[in-house]
This record gives sequence, C-alpha cells and structure tokens, in this order.
Amino acid sequence: MKCFYCKGDMQEGVTSHAVTLEHCVIVVKDVPCTRCSQCGESYFSDEIADELERIVENFRKAKTEIAVVNYAAARA
Repeated sequence: MKCFYCKGDMQEGVTSHAVTLEHCVIVVKDVPCTRCSQCGESYFSDEIADELERIVENFRKAKTEIAVVNYAAARA
C-alpha cells in the first residue's frame, strides 16, 4: 500500500490520537495504525476509527479538561 499524500511505503505501527472538544482535550495513546515511512501520515482501519469514536464519546461526559488514555485499556 502507498501513502495517499506522498506515495511512500506504509508500515504497521502505533500513534497517538488527540481530539479537542469544547470543554476538554482527549488523547488516546498507542492506537494501532498504518503509517507512511516517508511523511509520517497515519491511517486507521474502519474498526479502529469506530473504536476511537466510542472511546471519545465515553470520555466526552467526563468532568475533566484533559483525558489521556491508552487505547488497549480503553477497549477493555
């Protein structure tokens, strides 16, 4: 598979995903992804993207300004 942006080679890896909401910032660490070895752009599978949406929705209700969560722990 080639990167959509730079046509570099894609490799399996992990990344952090940050979401800024109106009242807080949510950072999900160690998210499985496919990453470009040339430009660093990350892509998520549909399953991972759905799980990220679920994790963010769960933390949206938190009464905190910053939430940092590990992807594997949040899935459990």
